[in-house]
Amino acid sequence: MKYSISVFTIGLFLSAGVHGSTIVSAQSVTASAGGAGALDISLTNTGPSALTFGAFTFGISTTNTAISFTDAKTSTVLDGYIFAGHSLFGPDLTGPSSGQSLSVSDVFATPLAGATVLSGATFDLGHILFTVAPNAAAGAFTVSLLANPATSFSDPSGNNIAVNTLTNGSVTISATTTPEPSSLFLLFAGVPLLVLGSGGRASAIRRV
Repeated sequence: MKYSISVFTIGLFLSAGVHGSTIVSAQSVTASAGGAGALDISLTNTGPSALTFGAFTFGISTTNTAISFTDAKTSTVLDGYIFAGHSLFGPDLTGPSSGQSLSVSDVFATPLAGATVLSGATFDLGHILFTVAPNAAAGAFTVSLLANPATSFSDPSGNNIAVNTLTNGSVTISATTTPEPSSLFLLFAGVPLLVLGSGGRASAIRRV
């Protein structure tokens, strides 16, 4: 059911366009090798007037096979979710998945209605969950937003709202650190001294 509605929604984006100025941005975050993380996808209305959104879809991808996108939810962190309280697909926008790309859609639950985004306002489109492989290399890796039709908007009447700018994000991976062999040697070499020291103190106490 979700898939069929998504296809219908994407079809609406092929209708006549609505003037506006929008920026879709992916958050830049940090994560550890072998760990997990999350990032938000945001929409900003940079035009001179308000825009009303009835449906949207966006796609993201990364070339790093150590990063796997696992899910998308409406529980965004940076800004309020654009269809909060009126999400047709939420709170889980995709269902469990795993891979280097993810496609997300949602529709305003009330027919012929939508969420109004004022000029200069920002709302979130989804909270993306991901995992990082234990053997992942350290560094910053791009999270790319995919262009139309993968990322598209429509108003409540099905008219296309143009996406003017896509701003990619990134996941910066910090490698898991392990102690140097010399450090481990010094650590374990000190254990007998601690044991002997504690034993000497115990003997001294008994003599008293």
